[in-house]
Amino acid sequence: MHLGTGLLVRSALALLALACAPTHAHADDVVQPWQLLGSNLEQIYGWPNVLFHVSAAAVTPALVYTADEPVQEHFQRHDPLGDTFGPVTLITGGVLPILLPAGLYGFGLAADHAELATAGAAAIQAVVVQFVVVSSLKWLTDRAGPFPDGDPNAERWNGGVLRDSTEADDFNFDPFDLEGGLRWPSGHTASNVALVSALVAFYPDELWLALVGYPFALAIGVGMIEGDYHWLSDVVAGALIGHVIGWVTGKQFRDRFDSLRRADRPTPATTSLQLGLQSDPLGLRIAGTF
Repeated sequence: MHLGTGLLVRSALALLALACAPTHAHADDVVQPWQLLGSNLEQIYGWPNVLFHVSAAAVTPALVYTADEPVQEHFQRHDPLGDTFGPVTLITGGVLPILLPAGLYGFGLAADHAELATAGAAAIQAVVVQFVVVSSLKWLTDRAGPFPDGDPNAERWNGGVLRDSTEADDFNFDPFDLEGGLRWPSGHTASNVALVSALVAFYPDELWLALVGYPFALAIGVGMIEGDYHWLSDVVAGALIGHVIGWVTGKQFRDRFDSLRRADRPTPATTSLQLGLQSDPLGLRIAGTF
């Protein structure tokens, strides 16, 4: 199986087992994908989470002028992962962030499993938010990608819609004069990291999600370099932005879900008994709460 397909199958089965676990939540406890958006955006761009966005921008020039071209040339010259790795990660990394959140949300609703539906809702919001953020940054920076195999004469299957270059510093910071760059940051990397981080934050006790998810997201990012779709700095920036969006969203949905579940629990009955003497009239006083 290519690209850890076996891990994906086992992960899907583990999520299914998680869905079948007993839950005391009700359907009304589902936090919907459109909820918490305002507060999540405040936290995503608030302190200290804004440092992830600042770091994505700050690390890019350093990588552009030191590592982007050498790393790309290494993958082009040696092709360490094979010719099919890049296209497979391109397809897998594009489809999974759409299908998995929708599947978790839909299955959770159909099975009346509020926790799983809320996890899917968190993943949906994280992926959508990162898409808007990353698309905006692509539009503002209009960065060219590397030529396939470094060959300026090579043609991509996209018919030349995207602009390629041999220079890693080929940016066009004019959003009203798009030249088909649209490579910074890597959307494939950002979406998969956002998906994983949202689920890991929502299920903090499920260690296997991190152990399986983050290596998978890393493989998607490496595939973007191997396939000459992105420079290294695109991938690093996408990972930083995707992580903070996913983590904040997953944690916020977890907190809201837990608060709704606590609110649904009936108040436990209390029993107390008080004994005492009273003088007027003389006798024994008994009082209680049941």
